Parts: sequence; structure tokens; C-alpha cells
Amino acid sequence: MTGQTRTRALSLYKSILRAHDRYLPSQSMRQLGDAYVKSEFRLHKNAKPEQASMFFVEWEKYLEHIERTGRENSSINVGLVDHQPHQQQQHANQGQIAEQEHRQQRRRKAGGSLFFGRDVMNDVVFSKDQVGQLEKLREEAAKAAGEGG
Repeated sequence: MTGQTRTRALSLYKSILRAHDRYLPSQSMRQLGDAYVKSEFRLHKNAKPEQASMFFVEWEKYLEHIERTGRENSSINVGLVDHQPHQQQQHANQGQIAEQEHRQQRRRKAGGSLFFGRDVMNDVVFSKDQVGQLEKLREEAAKAAGEGG
């Protein structure tokens, strides 16, 4: 890893941890997010330049999503704005937007007004490795929720 890549990685890593601390609504959610980020950054420590480039792009998107969602939730909770669909959802067809909005409303009713993430469109295909990672993440989230988070 070059010095410039290392500096970029550390800066992005710290920014993500700060965003988790500022915007994630529960301690267990922050701990899960922090542990996952730490694991992913360690796993990609010796990534090839082309892999590192894609890695940074995806984690920068994630950071942007956390910050945008956190600001939206803060604005909604203090009554500054009404809830509006995320920008990515605005580009989907109207049926998908309505379906996702319905799911998000159910989530809010079940667990409060703060939520993060977005539903995956039906046409997205995951690799076997991605499915395995998602399953591990789901299990960790379930454990964290069971611990009072």
C-alpha cells in the first residue's frame, strides 16, 4: 500500500467512524457498523490498486449515504422537513418507489423514526461471496438486536 493510499484509507476510515458516532441511532448499531468497517478495511489492507480503487468508491458511497440519511432523519425528527424518498429511489420506477416507501413506513412504525439503509431492487444479482457476507451481517445484526440494541 502506497503512502497516498494509506492516507486515503485512514481518512476514509476515520470519517466513517465519525459518521457512525454522529448518525447511527443506537450503541449496538454503532458497534456493529464499526466492527464491520474495521474488518473490511483490514481485509483490503493489501488490495491491488484496481481493487483498492473500487473499495474506496464503494465506502465513499456508504459514507455519503450515512451522512445524508442521518441529516434527513435529524431534519425529520425536529420537524424541519417531511419525509421524502432518497434520491436513488427517485430514479426508480413509481411502483418500486411506492413499495419501498411502504416498507420503510412499516419499519418506522415497528422501531421508531430513525432508520438506515435501503431496500435492494429486485433486479440486483449477488455473487455467492456477497450472499455469504450479507448472511453474516444479518446474523450479527440479529445478535445486536437481541442484546438490547
